[in-house]
Amino acid sequence: MAWLTTLGYKIGKNPAIYCLEGSIAITGALVQWLRDNLKMIEKSADIESLANTVEDNGGHLLRTGFLWPYSRHTGRAMHAV
Repeated sequence: MAWLTTLGYKIGKNPAIYCLEGSIAITGALVQWLRDNLKMIEKSADIESLANTVEDNGGHLLRTGFLWPYSRHTGRAMHAV
């Protein structure tokens, strides 16, 4: 996984605050995790049809664990609202 540094924000003359995030390439690993560990889909291609069944996600997202190695090592994804 590639680590990216992104400008988080800068207000006035205060120093800039930067964010550390993982590259989007890890999304494939999330799909594989949903398939192999949670058994939510049989094959990776099924993720699109599963996603299309959702009319309104209510603002909920499933995001990969971008904070590794700073997060708990047992975590693989996080639920965000």
